[in-house]
Amino acid sequence: MVYQVMTHFAATRKKLCRTSSFWTARIWPVGVWLGLLMSSAAIAYAQKDVVITTSGDKLVGKIEKVEKDVLTLSTDYSDSDFKIKWDKIASIQSDRQFLVETFDGQRIVGALKPEVEKKVTAQVAGTSVQLPKVASVEPIERSFFSRLDAGFDVGYSMTRANSAKQLSLGGNTIYRDEQNVDTAFFNAFRSSQSNAPKTKRWEIGNDFRHFLTRRWYANTTQNFLNSDEQQLSLRTTIGGGMGRYLLRSSSQYLALGGGLAWTNEKYTDPAVPTKDSAEAFVGTEFMTEKLKFADLVNRFTLFPSLTISGRYRANYTFDLKFNLPGDWYFRIGLYDNFDSRPPAGLSRNDYGWSNSFGLKF
Repeated sequence: MVYQVMTHFAATRKKLCRTSSFWTARIWPVGVWLGLLMSSAAIAYAQKDVVITTSGDKLVGKIEKVEKDVLTLSTDYSDSDFKIKWDKIASIQSDRQFLVETFDGQRIVGALKPEVEKKVTAQVAGTSVQLPKVASVEPIERSFFSRLDAGFDVGYSMTRANSAKQLSLGGNTIYRDEQNVDTAFFNAFRSSQSNAPKTKRWEIGNDFRHFLTRRWYANTTQNFLNSDEQQLSLRTTIGGGMGRYLLRSSSQYLALGGGLAWTNEKYTDPAVPTKDSAEAFVGTEFMTEKLKFADLVNRFTLFPSLTISGRYRANYTFDLKFNLPGDWYFRIGLYDNFDSRPPAGLSRNDYGWSNSFGLKF
């Protein structure tokens, strides 16, 4: 009898052990995954940005951008983004990296930490910054491509008279970090009409700026132009110099610069010799977003020749981008390229305009 009881007890214990192992083998991985998910959720929550307004409202989400003196914050609990005027923000906190620029030209990269004892003041990479003196705040990740902004647009127009048609393409990219701003662009035009030859024009350019102080910068510039109107097969301009921001904020800036450049010009007519010249250049650039409904950019550059007596060139561009819902825009662009002493028989001026729709990303 005792033997049977002991045998039954041993069998039951063995069965219970097998059952426990069975559930342990299945429940343990589930527990691990639940733990990982909870940890990820906690980390994700900890990485949320926190914005406190001057009225005491606390918003938790992700800072998307600060432009036109307005901070845009996306949240999980609202389908639409919150837009807060910059002067209504009392505190801002985020563990992400931001490029912060003040009105006096100071540029700092780091996380945003509030100073509890001081209102409308934040710590950026250990530096105390007063929020009213901040000109711009831009999310900036550590990877190269995350620091790029780009846009692309295309336009087409047609008129019944003379069957005139024009196709235009345009694009630009901007890279920013604590010490540098690198801008590249391209524009292309192709026109045709009855009883007239087809014409085309394309231009590619780059401007790289390295900040020396809060407002002064050194820059290099490259420009490549093809123009049927001026019979330019290729005009190459490479230069470098210095510049200064006379005015700079989150919604507009005015820059003035100058330097030296080398220009090489090749023409479509083989009888016209290739031309090399050394040039000085002085230019100004103005951008404003204070129009609210549109962004305006004006650029003018003058190139007096140092090696060809009495010659000078002038480039002017005008871009007006109307902001559409989402990241779409409508652009009106004007350009003018003037040469005071072109080869005999060639046009001194090349100008035009275009309308196009585009997308920022």
